[in-house]
Amino acid sequence: MRPLREKERTATVGAVAPVVGCAVLVALLASVGFAQSSTEILRIRHWTAPDHTRIVVDLSGPAGYGIRQVGDPERIAVNIRSAVFHSTSTIPVDDPLVRRVRCNALRDRAQVVLDLVRDAPFRHFVLPAADGKTDRIVIDIFRSEPEEPPPPVPAAAPAVRPYTVVLDPGHGGLDPGAMRDGVREKDVVMGVAREMARLLEQLPGYRAVLTRNRDCSVSLSRRVGLAREEHGDLFISIHCNTHPRPVTAGMEIYFLSLKGATDRQSHDLANRENAADLVGLASDEHPDDDVLSILMDLRMARVLDQSSKLAEHLLGAVDRSGPVEARRVKQARFQVLRTLAMPAVLVELAYLSNRDDRRLLQSRSGQVDLARTLLLGILAYRGDRDGLNQLVAAGGWTRQYRVQRGDTLWDLARRHRTTIARIREENNLRSLQIEAGQLLRLPELD
Repeated sequence: MRPLREKERTATVGAVAPVVGCAVLVALLASVGFAQSSTEILRIRHWTAPDHTRIVVDLSGPAGYGIRQVGDPERIAVNIRSAVFHSTSTIPVDDPLVRRVRCNALRDRAQVVLDLVRDAPFRHFVLPAADGKTDRIVIDIFRSEPEEPPPPVPAAAPAVRPYTVVLDPGHGGLDPGAMRDGVREKDVVMGVAREMARLLEQLPGYRAVLTRNRDCSVSLSRRVGLAREEHGDLFISIHCNTHPRPVTAGMEIYFLSLKGATDRQSHDLANRENAADLVGLASDEHPDDDVLSILMDLRMARVLDQSSKLAEHLLGAVDRSGPVEARRVKQARFQVLRTLAMPAVLVELAYLSNRDDRRLLQSRSGQVDLARTLLLGILAYRGDRDGLNQLVAAGGWTRQYRVQRGDTLWDLARRHRTTIARIREENNLRSLQIEAGQLLRLPELD
């Protein structure tokens, strides 16, 4: 693909790593808005490749930035908001594309200037901190385009905006959420949200946005703001439940109530989730002032109706084939649902206070099952039969089977054309013994 000159762009470093195609956009957009103050520019690196020069700006943490190219003389300016330099020394490059890199410490930002030898196309992207490496801004400056014009190509069909699902893994950073026997809510919901995003990105016409993709504190108002900025079509906040009675188990799904909670437990849960936001709030940050005006908007009635239908479809998917009990749809005044002009629900996946639920929540296979089940509910809500068929075909092991008296793993493996080892792996079975009434996940029969 030909690199294109970008005259002016803005982005934020952090959250998810860019990959090829649509996921690049997801990775970039999922991170917008998580910039923190006083990010330090640790160092600036460069190297020369046969077809381009790469400049890498290493940061101490996430930071928003803007980039533009100007002429006379030719240069590229990268403005990194609320950042400071570790060193402002000029860095000589002296290759066929870049003369040097200059560091300008300005009042409200740090400016990195790439002095070019001549006008040249460039691209830029972000890489989040991972595997011992810091957050980075990467700028590639390319050699001149060939003089021969490219062959004509047929006009492309108008681009169709992807259906954007905003996934909000609750808690994070200093706020672990609920905890039982070393299992933390913030880790469980992150695993389920990432798996849902991965599966969504494999379906044509869908885009996933995560409100956080690492263990960091994100205020409720920032989560709502991100959903608006990304023009989300759906908003799903993901949490885990607890209860004083350890026998209580299963999934519950909430949508916004303008009058009050369905019951006292829903009221207490909403208060607990809303109060957890205090951990991530900045000192000068307050809930949006336009809450009441949005609630008075006539669109809200339609949004609430769609949110109710979404909740019913999600719980219906759990009831049909889910790995946990489907409890009920409820309403409560969750702050994270109050200012959204899109269908929005809060999913309490299962109970960390219940032993069987907790075992499911902390296992990788359990998180995958929950993610797939919720995605089936989203596709059912949209009436997307092609998406449902593709998801089922890709997964394979979607049948929920309750063990009958006399069943053995050998019989089940033979009937479903698989192996005992695979059944044990997919169901986290520690022995060859199975009991009547036990629920197993098996491959779909043709």
